[in-house]
Amino acid sequence: MLTKLSFTFGSHQILQGIMSKHPDRKFKLMQASTHSNKLALFDLSSLETIFKTPVILNVLDETMNSNYNGLFYYQSFEVNGDRQQVLYNSLQKVVNDKPGNMNAGLMMSVANKAESATLILLTVWDSFEDLTAWKNSDSFAALTNFTSMGSDNYYYDETYRPIA
Repeated sequence: MLTKLSFTFGSHQILQGIMSKHPDRKFKLMQASTHSNKLALFDLSSLETIFKTPVILNVLDETMNSNYNGLFYYQSFEVNGDRQQVLYNSLQKVVNDKPGNMNAGLMMSVANKAESATLILLTVWDSFEDLTAWKNSDSFAALTNFTSMGSDNYYYDETYRPIA
């Protein structure tokens, strides 16, 4: 079971160098769909991070296939007050119900204490069409109250596709 996940950003050359130096790690090199020059290297090994400037996430709940293949859909949520528990329950339901063609689902918190109230949902999909179908489903509808900016709500999402 995955207990922590870390990732970092960088150029293809730098990230490829990290992968070459650490063949024992389970890496996924991904490119942001909206920013073609934004590359992220995800370390799915659950080992201590080897990145100089990592984002470290603690896994709270997961369902997965054996290899995390496909698109990564990264969603970051931060809400205030009583809504925190509602959000937690909603994210946990997505992970446990494994909707549609979802390959994997991870619910995580940011390891940095200053941001520990931030919850992350990372889902993995075979195709952009599968992701889009989920975003138009009843399962995703439970998250829509948390997917817009507001005075008591911060939200960010990004879709990453694998680099061949």
